[in-house]
Amino acid sequence: MVERRTAGLPATIVAGGIIGAVAAVLAISLAALVFGGGYLADFIADGISLYLGGAVLTLAILAWRGGSRGVVGGLQPAAAAVLAIVAATTAVTAFGSIERAFLTVVAATLVVTILSGAAFLALGAFRSANLLRFVPVPVVGGFIAGTGWLLLKSGIYVSSDESPYLTPIADLFHGELLKLWVPAFAFGMILLVATRLVKSPLVIPVVLAIGLVLFAIGVVVTGSSIASARSGHWLLLGPFDSFETWQPWTFRALGGADWSAVLAQWAGILTAVFVAVIAILFNISGTEVVLNRDLDTNEELRNAGVLNVVSGALGGIPGYHALSLTALAERMNVEARVAGLIAATVPLAAVVFGASVIELIPRMIVGGVLVFLGLAFLVEWVWDKRKVLPPVEYGVVLVIVAAIIARGFLPGVVLGLVLAVVLFAVNYGRIELVREVAFGETYHSNVDRPPAERARLRSLGGAVQILRVNGFLFFGSANGLLERIRKRVEAGRLRFLVIDLRRVTGVDSSAVVAFVKVIGLAQAHGFELVLTGVSEPVRKQLARGGVSEGELVRFEPDLDRGLQRCEEELLRDEGAATRQADLDGDALAGMPAGLRTYLERVELPEGAVVIRQDETPDDVFVVESGRLSVEMVTADGTRMRLRTVQAGVVVGEVAMYTGVHRTADVAAETPSVVLKLSSSAIDRIEAEDPELAGALHRWLAGILSERLRDTLREFDALLD
Repeated sequence: MVERRTAGLPATIVAGGIIGAVAAVLAISLAALVFGGGYLADFIADGISLYLGGAVLTLAILAWRGGSRGVVGGLQPAAAAVLAIVAATTAVTAFGSIERAFLTVVAATLVVTILSGAAFLALGAFRSANLLRFVPVPVVGGFIAGTGWLLLKSGIYVSSDESPYLTPIADLFHGELLKLWVPAFAFGMILLVATRLVKSPLVIPVVLAIGLVLFAIGVVVTGSSIASARSGHWLLLGPFDSFETWQPWTFRALGGADWSAVLAQWAGILTAVFVAVIAILFNISGTEVVLNRDLDTNEELRNAGVLNVVSGALGGIPGYHALSLTALAERMNVEARVAGLIAATVPLAAVVFGASVIELIPRMIVGGVLVFLGLAFLVEWVWDKRKVLPPVEYGVVLVIVAAIIARGFLPGVVLGLVLAVVLFAVNYGRIELVREVAFGETYHSNVDRPPAERARLRSLGGAVQILRVNGFLFFGSANGLLERIRKRVEAGRLRFLVIDLRRVTGVDSSAVVAFVKVIGLAQAHGFELVLTGVSEPVRKQLARGGVSEGELVRFEPDLDRGLQRCEEELLRDEGAATRQADLDGDALAGMPAGLRTYLERVELPEGAVVIRQDETPDDVFVVESGRLSVEMVTADGTRMRLRTVQAGVVVGEVAMYTGVHRTADVAAETPSVVLKLSSSAIDRIEAEDPELAGALHRWLAGILSERLRDTLREFDALLD
């Protein structure tokens, strides 16, 4: 791999300064979102200092731990939007002074961020990041779009200097408030349009700079002073002492917060953590696209976990991989580690030295940034995804967003989780977990039978239904299995239903009920249920539900033996047993005339070995009576049954033609008689009777081709 050449130190300093400025503005905007209204307005400066400190830690720690891979971190608005709801409710319910309400919000922030870090660490340590992939994309999209709505609404309220929980939406359309939030909304729209039209990571800092310049020009042109702009609610906050902007509020919160009010918000706190976990996985995936390289998701989660535990202890909000800032460093071709560390100095300088600058930031810029973030989420999932997602999944996104708008974020999350379960059940139920293969012509047991019996079994193919099931059987897939069986039963002629469960990992109670219903169908329609390859846990679960071996239900160790049982019963029903003596006495039926004089009749007691694995092939055998078993010994010493050979069947012809060593043992299962055709006898036939030799080889070739045809049909059926 060729190492990428990066730009020099001057370009890295510029990139770091831009990244730091954007991160600082975002930190201020999110602090205004959480602390900017209602009871907490007097502590907005302290909230800003905490979030700027969080930005410092996020940039510095991720630069140190992930900068070598190109990762740049930043505070994340998705979790902050939910945290703002938790903070507002906590502040209202906290008992005591306004300062105690502020400390209680700081305590809630600490809990959310540290819990998020702990969740990241746990997922990364146990390499369980893929667990969250089971949340359907439309449900995640609904959460993110709902977060966008919260950010959009919060941006409007922040720019109006009103609390979203105390001021009705209708009041925002009165003249005084309208003139405050409309410029912020317009600025957010301009940011959104600019980022969608101009594909450059510099577009956000450039538009922010232009907005600040235009606001300053507007103040000068209108002849307004700083004091009048502040009194008119155009500036974010009043003057404050720069040396008191950061204080150890989290340590004070440990003893001064109303922890009962924090604990009362457990549902909102868990929701914020859940959103943070989902969002970080999306951001890590997006970072891989931006950097055009694969990242170890579990390592990235561990890094983010360390960051959030440290940041949360000092009052920061959840932070992790920032796509826009990572893209900025990548496009400017700078070393992300150095740029991230330089960027961390910008919010740090704002905390230590920049109070006089922070207090001049216009509300329309802060509110506009929140509006932009909210619109970006909404447009992506409500507008852009309308042509990407299937109609049903797109409808799920809209339903969740509508629920969040109408009832709040927590009810929307509950609805989303319910829809996730429904989507999982529906989509998993659509997966073809059941494969049906045709009996007789295509699929049969490993018992080699004479042509007459094979022909009879082919004619009875409709009497057996073979279903091979995979995966976990639950209420969705079990219902599909039951409907398939029901349709087959209604078609008639069913004598055996064979269900192979060898690849089934488990069954739930609904699946057991489905099997009970199948037994009811068997009793009503007169067929037998044969279950094969059932693992012990699955068999115990079936037994607890009432599915056990009996007159209508048979358990067989594998599909081969299950089909053998069906074949023997079908042949017995057809009266084949009464003609077995005729078959035994006519084993040479179909063989070339004149071959009998070259055959040697050999009687075998039970267990006698006819062919040994790995020996040199010499002879071909025809079973005149009895039954032979073909078995192979594997490398680990396990003996495996390959097939059973009955009267009228030829064995050993493949090795004779190919010349390779025997691949299996052939032994007598019962006392048997075989007719041996030795290689020396074949040589005599070829020398003495060329016409008989030709007939012999055509007969053996026909047997080989029929076996090959059966094998190919079976193989195609399994692949279907």
